[in-house]
Amino acid sequence: MKRWVSKRCNADFSKIASHYNITEIFAEILVKRGLYTWEAMDKYLFPDIGMMYPPELMKGLKKAGQLLSDSIKQGKKIRVIGDYDVDGIMSSYILIKGIAMLGGDADYRIPHRVKDGYGIRSYMVDEAYSDGIKTIITCDNGISAVDAALRAKELGITYILTDHHEVPAENGVYIIPEADAVADPKQPECNYPFSQLCGAGVAYKLISYIFEQNNDKYYIEELLPFAAIATVCDIVPLADENRIIVNNGLKMLSDRNIMKNKGMAALLDELQISGKVSSGSIGFKAGPCINAAGRLSDASRGMELLLEEDKDKAAKLAHELVMLNEERKDMTAEAETEADLQIKDINIHQIPVLVVYLKNCHESVAGIVAGRVREKYYRPVYILTKAGRGLKGSGRSIPGYHMQSELMKCKDLLTEFGGHAMAAGFSLPEENLEKFRETLNMQCPLKPEEMIEKVVFDKEVKLADVSMELAEQLKWLEPFGESNEKAVFAKRGVIVKSVYMCGRENQIARLKIEDEGKVFDAVDFNAEQCMGSALCARYGKNAWEEAKSGKCGQSIDILYVPDINGMYGNIQFKIIDCR
Repeated sequence: MKRWVSKRCNADFSKIASHYNITEIFAEILVKRGLYTWEAMDKYLFPDIGMMYPPELMKGLKKAGQLLSDSIKQGKKIRVIGDYDVDGIMSSYILIKGIAMLGGDADYRIPHRVKDGYGIRSYMVDEAYSDGIKTIITCDNGISAVDAALRAKELGITYILTDHHEVPAENGVYIIPEADAVADPKQPECNYPFSQLCGAGVAYKLISYIFEQNNDKYYIEELLPFAAIATVCDIVPLADENRIIVNNGLKMLSDRNIMKNKGMAALLDELQISGKVSSGSIGFKAGPCINAAGRLSDASRGMELLLEEDKDKAAKLAHELVMLNEERKDMTAEAETEADLQIKDINIHQIPVLVVYLKNCHESVAGIVAGRVREKYYRPVYILTKAGRGLKGSGRSIPGYHMQSELMKCKDLLTEFGGHAMAAGFSLPEENLEKFRETLNMQCPLKPEEMIEKVVFDKEVKLADVSMELAEQLKWLEPFGESNEKAVFAKRGVIVKSVYMCGRENQIARLKIEDEGKVFDAVDFNAEQCMGSALCARYGKNAWEEAKSGKCGQSIDILYVPDINGMYGNIQFKIIDCR
């Protein structure tokens, strides 16, 4: 059973409510978002594009802009080297499009996930030299590629590094590649006010710096939507400048008179995303299609889509990406089912770390499967697959378990590894698998209470106290994403009055629930695992089947998210957990 934890804070909510003419409940939600000053609240509620920070505040960005601008003016051939995920594709597009708008000549190289692996390599610099490239600019990678920077220096290539990842350190000493310019808000002594930009955010700031020198704002509508897409998909915090980027970028993406990119328009059309484009539409629909190219084919197909000027060709490319993502979904579901079968054969309560070998799983979906298994069992999960040489794996973690540190403890068993607290990638000889599994579990630092998932809610609120005014104000929290989730409320002792199952797989429960004498509409999109499990745990194994057959009246505690039903215009309560 999950552990429910309430956010707590002290503030004069009535004063805040009066200041903004909002409900006191919404005022409390704002404070619980970490907004403790009028300035912070203003910036959150009114994320105006004019509040973005000057690009030149980022260490190395002014020099990077000058070098890139000089290369453009001198007619030098420029190559952008990105990454195979959404952030890498959007970063590359922003640079390619931005350079073209500035009159430059640039091409791109997107590494292949399997053939090249992550990031720029020395041989890519050699390729560029052979192609007559005079300037290389990296995006969403490069901060750990010391050898590539040295090779560029040997060959006399101007090397501009833009990235957003942590700077590697050895024995407490930061190791920064010897590039001609390094723009990364996480590098030491960088005084940029917000360090959590994604790779596309840094690329956007670089291009914006060059345009701003000429007081030209044309680039904003052309490029900001793509920085917004990357910011959502790279799961960086939707706070501060990222909130400004996403809020304004999604508005532009929603307006086809502003957002003229035929490739992105074709993808939105193929996915039947029209009207207001939300962060959810990008994160769960459009983004995975772009990622699918890098997982199952070649990530360059995502760039081809964004650069396509012919409407019919763009539609064809968009359809192909959607079909690739459908294939990816099938592969993921098959691998997830196989993982479940293996896990059922072990005592999950005695195994703190799950190490699952899926021989036939495509290595590109191993990370997705690890994330799904982690969500289901709330354990650190390592999914391994058969590779050309030995095994390759991806890991996903839970709070309290630092994945990279744990891999460090068994580095003698590994061929290579890398990552951070919550995710990692690695490889090892197949004969080391059992020792790897044993070592991770023997050395696991997690305590039993840390393996009980915490669900944080904002406040306990009676259903009758959720007014239409409050429901409308809760929409002001959008766009939702990392570190800016929807407001979650709790209510104890609601009565289940009726249950109606629906959905393609009969997985959705439409409910009538009673709270303090009044009946309300509610919906549970994962009914068997949520409402069903809770009723059975409280009233016995047949309770859920009885409720579905009409024998209702059970009392239950719920966590819920208020929403306005788009079809009927009434308030609907989305249940996210029960007990």
